[in-house]
Amino acid sequence: MTLVLFGSLFFLLILRMPVVFALGLSSLLALLWQGDTTLMVLAQRMITSLDSFPLLAIPLFIMMGEILNRGGCGERLVKFSERLVGGVTGGLAHANVLASMFFGGISGVATADTAAIGSIMIPMMKRAGYDVKFSTVITITSSIIGIIIPPSINMILYSWVSGTSVTQLFAGGIIPGILVGFSLMAVSYWISLKRGYRSPERFSFRKLYKSFTVALPILIMPLLILGGIFGGAFTTTEAASVAVIYGIFISIFFFKELKFKEIPDLFLRVCTTVGSIMFLIAICKTFGWILTAELIPHAISRFFLTYLPYRSVFLLNIILISLVMGTFLTPATATIILTPILYPVAISMGIDPVHFGLVLICSLAIGHVTPPVGLTLFIGSEISGVPVSQLLKPLLPFLLVLIGLALLVAYVPWLTLFIPNLLK
Repeated sequence: MTLVLFGSLFFLLILRMPVVFALGLSSLLALLWQGDTTLMVLAQRMITSLDSFPLLAIPLFIMMGEILNRGGCGERLVKFSERLVGGVTGGLAHANVLASMFFGGISGVATADTAAIGSIMIPMMKRAGYDVKFSTVITITSSIIGIIIPPSINMILYSWVSGTSVTQLFAGGIIPGILVGFSLMAVSYWISLKRGYRSPERFSFRKLYKSFTVALPILIMPLLILGGIFGGAFTTTEAASVAVIYGIFISIFFFKELKFKEIPDLFLRVCTTVGSIMFLIAICKTFGWILTAELIPHAISRFFLTYLPYRSVFLLNIILISLVMGTFLTPATATIILTPILYPVAISMGIDPVHFGLVLICSLAIGHVTPPVGLTLFIGSEISGVPVSQLLKPLLPFLLVLIGLALLVAYVPWLTLFIPNLLK
């Protein structure tokens, strides 16, 4: 059955069948091959896998990203970020990263970040004399901060599959997310210094204060979401619900950029996105159930404990496997597939579930900027009009930094466990 499962999966992927259908069809073929399981089990598994209250947070955070995009919040975040760091060398690049950190701390969706911030920052940087390839690359790499910094949809998925506390995962992602942001700023500063990207305006406290007052309703949102979760006032799903209501309120009544008549269309777009994601989750969960039934996680755990009983080697393998999987699977898909396989091994080796989850998520996040299925890479390419093939070379220094940070997170557990331990 295992041979049929993986053999059919790889064959279908070679035929360029979409990953979700390849996973579903290979699962179906494996069950048919076994013979003693009815196909009703497949349908039941798909339905019951979505019967989860924590999963409701995913469509709500996706809706939050759409509200931010349609309600003019992205423009105000960009303006505030520009006033805050725009006066230094490569200021617009730093503002790009900072805006993504703010946006990621609200929506947790990398693709929404790329679309919202990229549509504003890439043309702005181009007008200011920045190379369009550099502008695109810094946009797509900074957008993956939304996967690492809370509230992250990938953390919700990992928590759902593994049973790890999502509050602990959110807390563990704060330091790595900030590190990614500052590291991307450092690379941007180095490149800007070499190319002479100077700021046209000097820092003005008056302009900063003005942009801060305009952006304040948006900046409150991460505090509302994370403060409520860490303070025990909300569950993750409840916090997402409160954030959506608050986002609609400020977009309609405060910024006055979202109209009541536009809300049905907004909901329709969100439902289209959520439908495909939930279908993917149901298929991946069923695929993982078959793997567990075939004792694949147990076999992998036994292999590592017998032949490679070293945490350092296992953590390195997690990063390598994630980088490879990220080239042809989205981070969400890979999280659902890899977690049930690798999680038992990590636990048997005494690795903290939060630490393991953050290593996995940080490594898989890189897949968003690597071809052939890097979604943020293609969204950024579409916004800027630069072919993906021309973005690969300028992407390299940022990619190396992201891989280096994944290694740092893997081998310095303190980075992911310090804040969660404070909250215990």
